[in-house]
Amino acid sequence: MAVVVLTLFFSFGAAAQKQSKTEKLFEEARGFYQANDYKNTLNVCNRILKTDSADASAHLLMAEVYKDMDSTRLEIFHLDKASYNSTNPLIDFRLGEAFYKLGMYSEALSFYEKYSETKLIPEKREFLLACKIASCRFAIHSIENPVDFEPENLGDKINSANDEYWPTPSLDGKHLIFTRLLKDDSRPQEDFFMAELDSFNWERAIPLSGVNTDENEGAQTLSADSKILFFTACNRTDGFGSCDIYFSRFIDDKWTEPKNAGGGLNTGSWEGQPSFSSDNRYLYFSSNRAGGKGKKDIWRIEFKGFSENGNPNWGTAENLAEINTSGNEISPFIHANTNNFYFSSDTHVGMGGYDLFSAFIDEDGVVSDVKNMGYPINTHKDDMGLTISSIGDVAYFSSAREADKGLDIFSFNLTRGLKPSSVSYVKARVINKKTEQAVAANIELVNLNSGIRNPQIETADANGEIMMALPLRRNYSFNVSEPGFLFYSESFLLADENSITDPFNLVIRLEPIEVGAQMDLHNIYYQTDSFAILPESEPELQTLVAFLKNNSKLRVEIQGHTDSSGNSESNLELSKQRAKSVVDYLVENGIAINRLEYKGYGDSLPIATNETVEGRRQNRRTTIKIIEK
Repeated sequence: MAVVVLTLFFSFGAAAQKQSKTEKLFEEARGFYQANDYKNTLNVCNRILKTDSADASAHLLMAEVYKDMDSTRLEIFHLDKASYNSTNPLIDFRLGEAFYKLGMYSEALSFYEKYSETKLIPEKREFLLACKIASCRFAIHSIENPVDFEPENLGDKINSANDEYWPTPSLDGKHLIFTRLLKDDSRPQEDFFMAELDSFNWERAIPLSGVNTDENEGAQTLSADSKILFFTACNRTDGFGSCDIYFSRFIDDKWTEPKNAGGGLNTGSWEGQPSFSSDNRYLYFSSNRAGGKGKKDIWRIEFKGFSENGNPNWGTAENLAEINTSGNEISPFIHANTNNFYFSSDTHVGMGGYDLFSAFIDEDGVVSDVKNMGYPINTHKDDMGLTISSIGDVAYFSSAREADKGLDIFSFNLTRGLKPSSVSYVKARVINKKTEQAVAANIELVNLNSGIRNPQIETADANGEIMMALPLRRNYSFNVSEPGFLFYSESFLLADENSITDPFNLVIRLEPIEVGAQMDLHNIYYQTDSFAILPESEPELQTLVAFLKNNSKLRVEIQGHTDSSGNSESNLELSKQRAKSVVDYLVENGIAINRLEYKGYGDSLPIATNETVEGRRQNRRTTIKIIEK
């Protein structure tokens, strides 16, 4: 509450001449108000009103008290009473604010418009007034044109008598991590809980072992492979500011002890509510740090992996200026497709309080298409903390819409206008083909549809396991490499929705480097019926160049293979010319010609049936064979 009584009734003082016997009472009431003594403020004001029921100053002071107490209807009552004996136009603005807070948009709009006719409106309030008028009109239109919204409580295996909020689904949709406020002890305690999906039902949620402490943990986000957890914690001894972002890693089948995520990300200000992109490139978060546009802004910072001592390396934080306003933007969520973005704002045009908004972020970081998610997803109350499944069909949020249960977690189906583009994933295990032992190899994923050569590079864990998101309607090259082995090449052509329910599960057997070993390269592409190499082959070819430079004593044979379409003689010649094209590229990129041979095999060595489209795709390949070590 403000220490000084607000401008509304102070500015009125000169216009309202009090009788001498009420002046002293009003000064007494104002003193109680400034001391935050609401009870005595109201008592003294009521004494004034017994003498003069129309005393505008007493009504205005009571309106301030009820505003501070969040008793909006009583605030409106006294503002209305004051308006009968006051010419102060600010009362109209305050009535507009009060009705807007209750979601009574038509009434709010009438008072805002009445106030807008005032000639002497402060410049700062002119902008606010324009926003509020636009929000009222938007809200009225939205209520008349609601979006589909049928929320469903996730049930008593997720929700309890305590408050549950900030739901975070895993990339594969099989786990849900959320924050629970435990009220059983004398001191309320925020902890993480996790539930597992069994077919179509959630199993009972259990505490997240290894991360929870005696202090509060909340507002979390998971990496795509569910091996990194970032979250918010406040007032800890190793903190930079009031609240910081912390992290824990899932290593050797357990979560590590949480640590502060470090400077660059954290400052002496408030940082919280992280959201980690599925390609492990950016961490989005909210902060009131210096350099922003408003109170709390949304920022993002480049994640550069972990240092040798296990701490995160960060780039420079950048403000998402197209999203932020002079007010508060919080609860960011970047969908697994890395483009669709969601957040809450109390200043963008909306229904009042915090509303949920969506936006689009392209691969250059440019933000566009910021829009309110509509009614009844948004209401006149605070709406925030939305997350969405990787498939994009289900949204999760928390709400106290069942008043006797407190905050519970709900889900609802997203309609076409709100649904983000879907994501599939590849889950792989890398092993040594000879020994069957796990290999912690490097995995490179390249979006072949992007004009930017910016591969996602991850490392398999000690079990040789990796999981990476694959947004649909893009084509990818997938390369696995480790010193001492031939690299593995695969391609994913995600042109349709079938990939959502049929993700890629691979066991990758790396061939140790030895004479006779060979590897198929499926990400070298040629023009149809031609040996001209297409530009999207560049990532694969550069990987091959690097492999040969790192193994400078190897001599290899480049083999060309086709499917069985066409006649065998033409296929044999085409495969030979394609193999030669690869050799020419390697020589141009610094590989000595005496280390290279090439040969065409046509359709004579198929590795799959030629009766299907997929089989023919696999048979059209370039193979590298070690002929001298």
